[in-house]
Amino acid sequence: MRARRGTSLILTGAAGAGKTALLDHAAEEAGDITVLRCTGVADEARTPFAGLQRLLLPLAPHDGVLGKALERGVPGDRLALHTALLDLLIGTGPVLVCVDDADLLDEPSLDALAFVARRVAGTPLAVVLAARGGRGKEGTAGELVPGVEEHVLAPLEDRAVHDILTDHSPTTLDPAVRATLVRASHGNPAAVLGHLSSLDEAELRGRDPLPDPLRLPDRLRESLLAPCRALPERTASLLLLAALCEDPDLHTLVRAGDGVSLEDVEPAEELGLVRISDDTLRFPDPLLREAIVQGAPNARLREAHRRLASVADPDHTPVEFARHTAAGALAPDSALADAVEAAARRAGRLAGRLAASHAHEGAARITPDPGMRSHRLANAAYEAYMAGRSDRALRLLDRARPLSVTERHRAAVELVDTHIAMRGSNTIDAAERLYAVGRALVAHDRHLAVRTLARSADSASLAGDPERHARASALAVSLIRPDDPEQMRLVGDFLRGCEISFRGDYPRSTPLLREAMRLAEYDDPSKLIWAGIAGMRIGETPFVREAVTRAVDNARPRGELATVPAALGFLVMTEFWTGRFPSAAGTALTGLRISRETGQSIWVTHHLAALSMVAAIQGDVDTCRIRARAVATQAGENSIGLAAAVASWALAVLELSRGNAAEAFFRLRSLVHAGPGYGHPTMRLVTAPHFVEAAVRMGETEWARASLSGYRRWAESVGSPSALALASRGSGLLAPPDEAADHFENALALHRSCGDDDVEHARTQLLFGAFLRRARLPGRAREHLHNALETFERFGARLWVRQTRAELRAIGRGEREADSSMISELTAQQQQIARLVAEGATNREVAAHLFISPRTVEHHLRGIFRKLNIRSRVDLARLFN
Repeated sequence: MRARRGTSLILTGAAGAGKTALLDHAAEEAGDITVLRCTGVADEARTPFAGLQRLLLPLAPHDGVLGKALERGVPGDRLALHTALLDLLIGTGPVLVCVDDADLLDEPSLDALAFVARRVAGTPLAVVLAARGGRGKEGTAGELVPGVEEHVLAPLEDRAVHDILTDHSPTTLDPAVRATLVRASHGNPAAVLGHLSSLDEAELRGRDPLPDPLRLPDRLRESLLAPCRALPERTASLLLLAALCEDPDLHTLVRAGDGVSLEDVEPAEELGLVRISDDTLRFPDPLLREAIVQGAPNARLREAHRRLASVADPDHTPVEFARHTAAGALAPDSALADAVEAAARRAGRLAGRLAASHAHEGAARITPDPGMRSHRLANAAYEAYMAGRSDRALRLLDRARPLSVTERHRAAVELVDTHIAMRGSNTIDAAERLYAVGRALVAHDRHLAVRTLARSADSASLAGDPERHARASALAVSLIRPDDPEQMRLVGDFLRGCEISFRGDYPRSTPLLREAMRLAEYDDPSKLIWAGIAGMRIGETPFVREAVTRAVDNARPRGELATVPAALGFLVMTEFWTGRFPSAAGTALTGLRISRETGQSIWVTHHLAALSMVAAIQGDVDTCRIRARAVATQAGENSIGLAAAVASWALAVLELSRGNAAEAFFRLRSLVHAGPGYGHPTMRLVTAPHFVEAAVRMGETEWARASLSGYRRWAESVGSPSALALASRGSGLLAPPDEAADHFENALALHRSCGDDDVEHARTQLLFGAFLRRARLPGRAREHLHNALETFERFGARLWVRQTRAELRAIGRGEREADSSMISELTAQQQQIARLVAEGATNREVAAHLFISPRTVEHHLRGIFRKLNIRSRVDLARLFN
């Protein structure tokens, strides 16, 4: 402005979008510049020049056309008045004019300010106006001040909302609470801060459930509703009906509106409060919808719900029928509650778990009998839990518990509570509680008892507790009858197969687990996960990946977020076992996020353990150790033996790749005797190939032979080519020199036959290449080492790349290297670049080293590849190492 480069701008956006905060910031940053501010007031909108008079109070213009207009409130000659205002501001300049709620200014004041705003170029003036967005059918306020640049404040992205929560929360937010606040705010800063300030510490930390729904701050709600105050009564009634519908079509609203017609929508549409698209009424600002509902009197709300219930079809729109029928009921009614309960079951099939939860809650609300009300609240809680809304489930259970007067009702409430505990608290405690609930249910619901005992076995398995697993499995299997449905009998095979596998009797467990894999024929996500676990126990990695991927794909459309973290947990294990490390990292990060959002701390720990393994494979020492330490703490608190074992395995793999066999050996040996909560029997089996390698390097051949013996028994029982390959590799490490090569060759042939374990294949090539180098067979060694190097580089396994290159350097020059005549064709600078790239430097690192640009490095590399007749950096590394 001091340079006479004036500017003008109108900020538009919904109520609470941050317009006032931006004006405040502009005023604060103005320094010694004169700042003139005012805010439009609805009560003065009909008083000419009321806004301009408040704006110019600091300047006190009493004379001339402008002074008389402000004094008398009579416009007179508009051009003369507007010019006088412009002259006054320029003479006072530099000046910053900030006007909030410009859409509420009186028309003469707004016209005068618009005149100035269009003429600020070349003046020491800046004019910033703020107005509510959404005016008119086009959804903008640009026509409010034509000719002035408009900047629309769109809703904040989720990341920005997370930042606000982090900056303003008085305590550390529970991840599930944080996710709820992000969803509820719809990107509106005022809503974020209002919701945050309305909650106490227990609610913010997730110890107490959140209100549902969250109430908008009073000031924001009134601001949102301000444009609605002047609407005709019939339009306001129609908006309330629309706000109560999930996807309101105009014909339904007219039928429910009792005399309301399509023409009654127009006043709201003209103001931009709603839009019509394909005969559907939509609210551009979702918070307006909530404000309309929260601002309506209770009697009016009930009447609107009854009208909507009267036009809802319980067969085709069960969610709407259940919701409106329950909310519109004037008193408890058994028949009405039964109808809503039937609609709730259909709602679950058509709209997902969360919709079913709300419908069951509605049925409970109008159920007269306390015991039946408790039962329906427990159903609502279970559906909420399956939808990943543990906070809502806990709140519903708190309402159901005092009403549970019979043993069956108490068991139903306890069942849901223990399901939540299974994924969010100590696994051993959860296994005990689920076992007790399963026993209590035997007399009332045998099928439900079996499923509950299977969950107890699941918790025991996560803890690495074979005894509790066996106890729950035995009772569950004893309840299954020959004439039960096939799904139930397959669950029995799954439980028996896992229990026998825990004992190490692989020949007996393998047929049962193969039969249990048929659970994948069903679309239920939980059964698909069980099928995947069965496949994992017998080394069927491709099957496991397909089954758990289907579990994720099936869970999401059903709204079953509760099962997604577990499915992703087993998926990520198959991915890093088969060398899909970029995919494994992405899967684990997704699982980590969903686990936190759904309050499943058990799976948070598991995904963190998986990420520590990915970091170990990629040679990221610090990241692996940080993650593994966090896992050890969390696993210790919640007795998660499986996650603790994965983290220990990751640290052992890291040390093995660094050449520290002793540390790897002692860490893996500690898993042999680790009890429940600290290790896992199956992980002792899975880690055996690495343990054998570490033990051989340490000279602990007895430990190596014992571990390999158990692993070979399992590999031969399940017949997995990948497992048999690793068993043969172990035999090669332990065999006399004249026999070792045959074992390694057999291992490589098995790797090639399965084609699904690239990293372990490369590690076998590395170990075989090292053996061949020591046996003074450099030609054969070099071939295997080069192949291993290419794989490790492709997966970014930095430490194994270093090991492999060290082996190649120990061999010396070989047949695959470029001869001196080829290298001599390179210029001196090309030779420097080629050697740096061969050692693993990036283009940017080479450029920094040689003081040239990365683009120049790329240009030279193309010439190097052409002269040496090679195609990649891997080929270059082979030539120079």
